Amino acid sequence: MIYRHLYAGLGVALAAGLVAVAATSASADSTSTGEDVHIFNPNESGLILLYGEPEPGTIQPMNFTSWMKDWKPGSKESSHWADNDYTEIQFTGCKVSPTGGSSVTVRLHQAIPFSQDKSMGDKTFTACFNGGTSKGEWSAHYDGGDNRYFTIPKINGSTSIEGSLDVAKVYVDTSKAD
Repeated sequence: MIYRHLYAGLGVALAAGLVAVAATSASADSTSTGEDVHIFNPNESGLILLYGEPEPGTIQPMNFTSWMKDWKPGSKESSHWADNDYTEIQFTGCKVSPTGGSSVTVRLHQAIPFSQDKSMGDKTFTACFNGGTSKGEWSAHYDGGDNRYFTIPKINGSTSIEGSLDVAKVYVDTSKAD
């Protein structure tokens, strides 16, 4: 009888010790880095920042400015931003290297959680290649999503091109009121 209580007490102590070891192991693993961990690099090629001003962690501005580097047709997508009704995208300083460029197609998408994202249509930008600013406006809305992003499906009218697109200034306006 005494042995039965002793074994039961030993079993409880052993189980409690294993739980403590497992909890320590879990917290130690959460600080380790592996191959799937991505360290944020603000100089990463093609990065579209959502925070021009104010600083990250504060309220996102209605409009923001960024840039693009080394984009090929269908190779990247911009970061997503909250928007429901109106989006204006402007490109200034477009350049295709090394082949030269004359046009870029910008496609706006509405992200739909747990479903396929919806294309909101294409705009072809040309003025940004000759010293001007190209502008596209979209005002459609699809139910079930409120985040938008853009892609570049064509450069110089082609889905495959030798060069890559750089844009010195990308301006996104999320309010028709201004």
